[in-house]
Amino acid sequence: FLPELAGAKMGKVATRFAPAPTGPLHIGHAARALMLSWMYARRYRGRFILRLEDTDYKKIRADYYEMIKQDVSSLGIDWDELRTSSEYMDDYYKVAGELFEKGCFYVCECEQKAFAQLKLDRKECPCRVSDWKERWKSMLLGNYKEGQAVVRLKTSMSHKNPALRDPPMLRMSFGEHPLLGSKHSVWPLYNFAALVTDHTEGMTHIFRAKEHEHNTTVQEILYDALDWQKPAVINFGMVYLPGDKSHKRDILAGLQSGKYSDWDDIKLNTIRSFLRRGYQPETFKELAEISGLSKTDIRISWENINGVNRKYIDPIADRYMAVLVPVEIEIQNGLKGHGHLDSADKAANMEKQLIEMYKHPTQDHGKKLVPVDPAKVYLSAEDFKAYQGKEVRLKGLCNISLGKKSIATGDEVKPKVQKLQWVSEPHVRLEIVTPEGTLEGIAEPELGKLNPGSVVQLERIGFGRVDSVAEGKVIVWFAHK
Repeated sequence: FLPELAGAKMGKVATRFAPAPTGPLHIGHAARALMLSWMYARRYRGRFILRLEDTDYKKIRADYYEMIKQDVSSLGIDWDELRTSSEYMDDYYKVAGELFEKGCFYVCECEQKAFAQLKLDRKECPCRVSDWKERWKSMLLGNYKEGQAVVRLKTSMSHKNPALRDPPMLRMSFGEHPLLGSKHSVWPLYNFAALVTDHTEGMTHIFRAKEHEHNTTVQEILYDALDWQKPAVINFGMVYLPGDKSHKRDILAGLQSGKYSDWDDIKLNTIRSFLRRGYQPETFKELAEISGLSKTDIRISWENINGVNRKYIDPIADRYMAVLVPVEIEIQNGLKGHGHLDSADKAANMEKQLIEMYKHPTQDHGKKLVPVDPAKVYLSAEDFKAYQGKEVRLKGLCNISLGKKSIATGDEVKPKVQKLQWVSEPHVRLEIVTPEGTLEGIAEPELGKLNPGSVVQLERIGFGRVDSVAEGKVIVWFAHK
C-alpha cells in the first residue's frame, strides 16, 4: 500500500531510524518515521539501520538505549545494523577539519547573547576572519569552557530564516557520556552528526518530520561543500492523538511528580503502554500506511486507532464473561436440563453444573467449561437495573425472568431478548485498569488460568491484555471496546 520511492532500486535502498535515547518511543515515532523507514527498506530488500543519536549526551540516559531497542523489537521490527552516533567521533573531527580547510567552518568565541544580536542585525561575526587552526586545536584539547567556543558553518547572516544564519555545528561539552565517559570535550550538534553518520552508513532515503526541513537545507549546504552524494529526504507531517501526551519533557515531569507510574503508564501514548494494553504491532504498521508520506499533519482519532486494532485483536482474543459491581440473583427453579453436568458434582449436588461454551465465535479456539450454581448467579448492577422484571438470556445458559428471585423460562434463543454475561460460583476477582481509573468486578474462573500477556475480550466490556494473575485475582489492562 506504500507509494513508490523516487530513485529507489531493488537491493540498493538504505534507511535508518535514529531516535535519541532520551526515553522510550511513543506513537508519533511508530506511526511514521520508524515504520516507514523499516517498511521501505524491506520492500526494496535493502538495509535498515537502528541508530541511537547519543551525541547530546546530557539529555540521555544509559537505560534508554535498551528501552528503545526493546520497543523496536516489540513492534516486530528487525534491524540489519545497530549503531550509535557516538561511535563516529573520529569521523566528526576528520570531516570538520576538511570543512575548516575549505573555508566553510570557523570557531566563534562570541557570547551567546552577542551572537544572537548579530543574527538579529544580520551582521557577520568578527570571528569569521580569525585563525581557526589555533582555536580548533584549543577546542580539541579542552582549553575552552562550555559556551566559550562553537564551530559554525558560514552561510549568510542575511538569510531570511534566522535558523540558517551561521548555524552551530560542534560545541564544547564536558561530562560523562554513558558509553565514552569523559574522553571527549568537543561534540557535534544534530545537523553535523546526522550528516556524517548518514554519509558514512550509506543512507539513500531519510524519513523525518517536516520540522526538520531547515535541517535538510543546512545539510544540503554541507553535502555540496564536501561533494558528497545527497540522500533523498522525505519530510512528512506530524501524527497526533487527542489529548496527546507524547512529549518526553511532559512525561519526565509527570514521572517526577508522581502523575505517571512509569513509561508504560496507561495514560501515556508510549509504545510500551499501548502494547501493555493489548494493541497489536500490526496496528502501527497499518497506521503508517494510512499516514503515508504527506506533509500534512494527521490527527488520528481514538475511533481510528481502535478500529484498526480491532481488526487484529478480534481474531485472536478469546471471550470471557465478567461483571462489574455484581448483583447476586437466584434462579429458583434450578437448571435441570441445561448445560453439562460435571461428573464430580453429580453425587454432591445435581444443581451445580459446568456449562460448555466456545472460547471464540469462530469456534476454532476450542471450548471452555463455565461453572454455574443457580443459587448464586451474578449480573452487573447496570444490567440488573436496566432489565429487572424483563425476560433476558444468560449467555450460553438459559432465559430467565429477571429479579432477585429469577425464574428460568426456557432455552429458546429469542432475537429480541437481551443477552447478558454472567458469573457464578466459583469465580475470580477482577481488576480492569483503564486510563480513567480502575474498575473492579468478578469473572469466570477460566480467566484465572491464562498467562500474563494473553489478549482477551471481556464480554460486552471490551478488549484488553492480562497483566497479572495471582491468588485468585486477575488484572486486565483495558484497550478498547
